Amino acid sequence: MKNASYFRRYSFWVRTLAILGLFLLALPNSDTLAAPAKRNVSFDHVKTGFPLTGAHVTLPCETCHVQGTFKGTPKKCAACHTRGSRIQTTTFKSSNHIVTVQACDQCHTSTASWSVAFFSHTGVIPHQCSQCHNRSIAKGKPANHTPTNAPCDTCHRTTTWMSASFTHVTVMPGSCTTCHIPGGSGLAKPSNHIPTNLPCDACHTTGGSFTTSRFTHSATQGVMPSQCSTCHSGSFTSMNALGKSSGHVVTSASCDQCHTGFVTFAGTTGSTFNHAGVNPGTCTTCHVQGGSAKAFKPTDHIPTNLSCDACHTTGGTFTTSRFTHSATQGITTGQCSTCHNGSYTKWNALSKPSNHIPTNLSCDACHTTGGTFTTSTFTHSATQGVITGQCSTCHNGSYTMWNALGKPSGHVATTASCDQCHKGYATFAGAAFNHTGVSPGTCSTCHYQGGPGKAKPTNHIPYESQLLAGSSMNCDSCHKSTTSFATQTMNHNNSQGNGSGWCKGCHASGTTYLGNMEKKSLTHQKSTGVTDCSQSGCHRPLGTRGTPYNSW
Repeated sequence: MKNASYFRRYSFWVRTLAILGLFLLALPNSDTLAAPAKRNVSFDHVKTGFPLTGAHVTLPCETCHVQGTFKGTPKKCAACHTRGSRIQTTTFKSSNHIVTVQACDQCHTSTASWSVAFFSHTGVIPHQCSQCHNRSIAKGKPANHTPTNAPCDTCHRTTTWMSASFTHVTVMPGSCTTCHIPGGSGLAKPSNHIPTNLPCDACHTTGGSFTTSRFTHSATQGVMPSQCSTCHSGSFTSMNALGKSSGHVVTSASCDQCHTGFVTFAGTTGSTFNHAGVNPGTCTTCHVQGGSAKAFKPTDHIPTNLSCDACHTTGGTFTTSRFTHSATQGITTGQCSTCHNGSYTKWNALSKPSNHIPTNLSCDACHTTGGTFTTSTFTHSATQGVITGQCSTCHNGSYTMWNALGKPSGHVATTASCDQCHKGYATFAGAAFNHTGVSPGTCSTCHYQGGPGKAKPTNHIPYESQLLAGSSMNCDSCHKSTTSFATQTMNHNNSQGNGSGWCKGCHASGTTYLGNMEKKSLTHQKSTGVTDCSQSGCHRPLGTRGTPYNSW
């Protein structure tokens, strides 16, 4: 019995040592049982076609090379990372993995961690996002997401969730704050927003960005008259609500008292300053070079130290003025050329034209200050520079456009000054011709029908036929006065009866010739045998009564 027991113990250790020896022989690069597993660092694993990266670097070789078998070791992820694989690993496709037959490395490109994956949405059916993005398989809609039942890809792209383009097509007007509130899913109104309780879409379009708004300053957008400073106070310039500039006209009036346009405050259409309440004479408070007003006195302005409102109205434009040439506007009896000198024609201060009547007098010697220069009150007085005998200085035909008429073509031939005969300045008619120096017998030079002097009227005594039996006579044969034709001395010049020189041609009653001659019938003394006054035996030259050649 003792030997049998000893044999059994001996056989047990022999078998045990044999098994242990076989096991040690099966371990590669192992010399003893106590020696730890070591990697052959001189071996280049890349040559196998399977580079060791990520978590594969630190794994013991025998994790993949089971029982020292190198040949045939799988290289595809699923061969190891699948439940029941001969390779023992704790990382494999979970039960809630996205349903796919693609190889693991199609999405999991990092061997360091499975959680780093890039899913290619190529081939994914549109509007089926929630099949995976359900918070179980893949990230789903967060709790603070905008309330919507639309598929994810209605707004989100497959490359990134954050760059979503929300269409707002089905959003109800006035419901912006459903999302656009602090902590909400949409952008919220910033703390420095223009103060308003209106919904976002009262100003902001849903298809654009919040930095661009369609603010029209209408009552529907909460704009109240005279409340401009609620926004235009300088606190909301980031929202394009400009405040009053540093060089603004000094005023406490509301912006809309002057600025009628909402697009821009500048320009003639942007504002119309209401000058009501502005103290007279204070224009230069604003209207100066570098001042707050847009207009100021230019360098070529008509010279004056008066306040702007002495001539310019406050409600109109500076190009239109109510200049009245009054003393209150700085006008002084003879200083017209201060302005009317040709340097200020752009301000309508006309100067004396080149063809003006020659004079060195001030404009107001003839022209009224309240009218136009084409109308003048020229009185030919000494104060207007008129000198006796100098009429031809103006009345020479060169200044007819100024109504300074020249001597007409049919004028009496004379070199005398106009005022020798013409005593009136309103009209040339009614002149008193001074006949001094006129040669006797030359009256007809001027005094003829259509001539410059008074012509013989049609009912004048026919002296050519009656007197001197047709012999030539001149006006001064009878008319001895050069101032009046009514005064005359009739010289009958031996005119006597029979033929063309009969006395009865003028003195017979019933004749209509001009003159104060006595007219009677031929029979006023004798009833028979009388053929003419001169043959009556009473009147000369054949009778005894009267004076020869003058009064018969």
